[in-house]
Amino acid sequence: MSSVPVLTYHSVAPGSPIDPERLGAHLAAARASGLPGLGPADLDGGRAGFLVTFDDGFADLWTHGLAVLEAQRVHAVVFAIPSRCGDGQPRPRGEAAVPGPASGLMAQASRRDGAHPGFLRWSELQALEDTGRVTVQSHSFSHAAGWVSDEVTGFHLGRVHWSLAQCTGGDDRLGIPLYRRGSALAHRKYRDDPGLRDHLARWLEARGGEAYVAERGAEAVRRELREELERYRGRHGGRGAWETDGERRQRTVEDLVRAREALESRLGGRRDELALPWGQYDAMTLACARRAGVRRVYTLDRRPNPVGRVGFLVHRFEPRPKGGWWLRTRLWLYRSTWRTAVYGIVSGRRNFGAG
Repeated sequence: MSSVPVLTYHSVAPGSPIDPERLGAHLAAARASGLPGLGPADLDGGRAGFLVTFDDGFADLWTHGLAVLEAQRVHAVVFAIPSRCGDGQPRPRGEAAVPGPASGLMAQASRRDGAHPGFLRWSELQALEDTGRVTVQSHSFSHAAGWVSDEVTGFHLGRVHWSLAQCTGGDDRLGIPLYRRGSALAHRKYRDDPGLRDHLARWLEARGGEAYVAERGAEAVRRELREELERYRGRHGGRGAWETDGERRQRTVEDLVRAREALESRLGGRRDELALPWGQYDAMTLACARRAGVRRVYTLDRRPNPVGRVGFLVHRFEPRPKGGWWLRTRLWLYRSTWRTAVYGIVSGRRNFGAG
């Protein structure tokens, strides 16, 4: 049986791993493979083909990516993060909206917790839809991360993942403990001990902070912080706490409803499709999505999308920054239900967030 390959991209700005030239090569290879480009509504029918999606809603989809879609006559879905969409007129096409790589933009947006110029404006989302080439749907309201383990995995001694600000509420002091992070939509969140954070941050600051790390070396400082952590817990115990299932359920539904209502209020129409941040989910995530009025959820599982039988879950893969020849080999895999299923089992990438 045939399956619909669904591709997911992120930033396509010049200098990105997949820039406009490479995106164009990918889409040209996809069309040359004999598969027609589809729109999201085609998933409800019986048409074979491929679907292109963009996660996060970076501004470069408007400034650089749209020209590629128009040149290749391909439709796409962009999953936007409403909390990061600002106001203002559409910016000039062909010019960078802001300097810097996408990873830096995510860090900046995470710290400021609001609209950011590196992401699409509401006017640009509307303009994208007006071209007839792009459909806008939800990537959750805040794309939030959180601590999902109570085991300290390290300490903040310098550059860390952009989601640190979301996990700590903006606390980026050197020395604070780090835990395993994950999508807030896919896990109960762990609220770490603020007293422990304060204690370790003050301990390192009293010794010179960044200069002390440079002098002693990161590994030595980590060992010392670990020893200080054990002394603190010996005196105070563990004061962190997990949110309850009920708290998680309420938080998740509120986030997804807020995203859908924001998109529908600003753009009109039905905005009842969701791409999961980082592709992570579990049974509660899906139940909350249904409760929030979501009709279809896009994952990053390596599973088939049987033509004419695509249901609540749509499975996607992220193309690598390689040439069109590489993409054609992946399309050969993903256009067959049995080849996709076998590949998912062999690669071990079937559900990142289950369990």
